[in-house]
Amino acid sequence: MRSVSRHVSAAGQALVEFVLVAPIVLLLIGATVDIGRGLLLYTLLQGASRDTARQATLAYYNGSNSLPPDCTALATPCSLSSAINGAHALDSLGVSVVYLDSAATNTPPTYGTYVANADPTQPGAITLLPGDASNTVYVFIYELDSSASPVTEWGCSACGPVRTGGHQRVVVDLKLKWQPVLARFLGIPATVTFDSQTVDRLEF
Repeated sequence: MRSVSRHVSAAGQALVEFVLVAPIVLLLIGATVDIGRGLLLYTLLQGASRDTARQATLAYYNGSNSLPPDCTALATPCSLSSAINGAHALDSLGVSVVYLDSAATNTPPTYGTYVANADPTQPGAITLLPGDASNTVYVFIYELDSSASPVTEWGCSACGPVRTGGHQRVVVDLKLKWQPVLARFLGIPATVTFDSQTVDRLEF
């Protein structure tokens, strides 16, 4: 009888220990997975900004950031896609991509604000708006015109060509507003904003 009692007591003690330790172990595993996924997302974001900037420097893309380049209309059409296609490198991880043309060449897209750099030849600071959705990449593409009157020119297809040419700098700034899976599971509204910026010179 005592043996059975000892066995039940040991089993009960093990169950209590498991209940106490299991949540901590599960949280550690979840946090490790989230950190790994975050690093992967950031790495892909960096590659996407470089690819997008490389395309944006070409004259083929002067008409639009979101439409196929004009070389697709040549007698022997090219196989290139829109400049923002590079941002879709994160699609396979369940991340959405948002790009909107600006309403005017001197204002950013509606999902962010822009503060110019004290040095007009250098990129400024972009901030996402509080209401922007999480798990989404927001695409910002603009040109720093370092001519006699330096200005920042945002892509606005309705306003004419998205870039003026003349070896100005093109800036591609991709911002990923990401909510870790663990935070979502626990009902915590915390998000992390990853930013990857690439600056290149126009080749026309």
